[in-house]
Amino acid sequence: MHLDVYTLFIFELFILILLTAVMLFAWIGGRRDPTLGLTALMLAFSTAGTLLSSMRSGVSEIIPVVFSNMMILLCYGMMWAALRMFTGRRVLLPVIFSGPVIWLLFCLYPAFYHSLEQRIFLTSLLTAAYTLLTTLELWHARRQLHVTYWPALPLSFFHACFYLARPFFDNGLPYAEMAGGHSSGFFAILIFEAILYAICLSFIILAMVYERGQLGYKQASLSDPLTGVGNRRAFLERGNELIRKRKNNTFPVQLILFDLDNFKRLNDQYGHAGGDSALVFFCNVVNSSLEQKDIFARIGGEEFACLTTRPREQAIRMAENIRSQLAQNSQHNIPMTVSVGMAFSEPDQDSISHLLIQADHALYRAKSAGKNRIELS
Repeated sequence: MHLDVYTLFIFELFILILLTAVMLFAWIGGRRDPTLGLTALMLAFSTAGTLLSSMRSGVSEIIPVVFSNMMILLCYGMMWAALRMFTGRRVLLPVIFSGPVIWLLFCLYPAFYHSLEQRIFLTSLLTAAYTLLTTLELWHARRQLHVTYWPALPLSFFHACFYLARPFFDNGLPYAEMAGGHSSGFFAILIFEAILYAICLSFIILAMVYERGQLGYKQASLSDPLTGVGNRRAFLERGNELIRKRKNNTFPVQLILFDLDNFKRLNDQYGHAGGDSALVFFCNVVNSSLEQKDIFARIGGEEFACLTTRPREQAIRMAENIRSQLAQNSQHNIPMTVSVGMAFSEPDQDSISHLLIQADHALYRAKSAGKNRIELS
């Protein structure tokens, strides 16, 4: 079956309308994610711009030449803004609107306005510039993105290269000639490439937003909502992973158990708000002493655990430093002390369970011996 330019054009409109609806419903169902919302708006503007490009009366082409291209260039600016927003960076409005404004200013010159070749060159250049900006935005943020972003890089780069090459292949066949039965092979390729780009980019953005949401849910399931540190599940997962790595690479693993002293009495005397404040303050004290590789989590009500690969003596000094800091710098005049139990790994250990039992026994001895002290297993 032969598909002419106008068949592809109608198909492109249908695809854009469908993608707009899909993205709009995804935005509504995705807690109003701004990236999805801006992408839906971009697709809606793209649909309108594509429709306006067909309104050629033969007398005045202001709508298809000026306003249609302005809307399409605005869509590329919004595409850049959507992905910049996704990376967590501030959106710059001048960048979004610079393309449409440049196009409008050039269209004020009759020589440019009446030259199809010059219009093709400028619109291709601006489209490629926006797409390359989008590619660079993702590339610069690649270390901060924890989602599968890489398919967007070759897609956007190819789209930019396609439009940079367009002036050399587009013969600029006017719509009037095509209406008379002629066909523009490159123009058909142009529409087909635009359809593929819109479909692929839309679903890549959907996948990225969905994956980020799933990671957020996973992170929430592994963290303590009050203190922001890891919870028991996170500690066991990361701790067992560290123990397994230790079997292949010999390094020390030390477990430190902390239990805030007299926490029930503190809660009764200062209320739950005071108790919560004490827990957060303790976590801040510990975090100030941690290294990047240390694993710290809240594993019970007022019980915390830290797994470290520091040598034995350094781990003991860290625990003593935390204990003394807490005793000297209580929060809001709330007296706070902590008892500490420590356990040290053995070469044949393959899980963290044995370390936890040893550290718990040491912690029990610290509590029995008067609290506010460190005991070793």
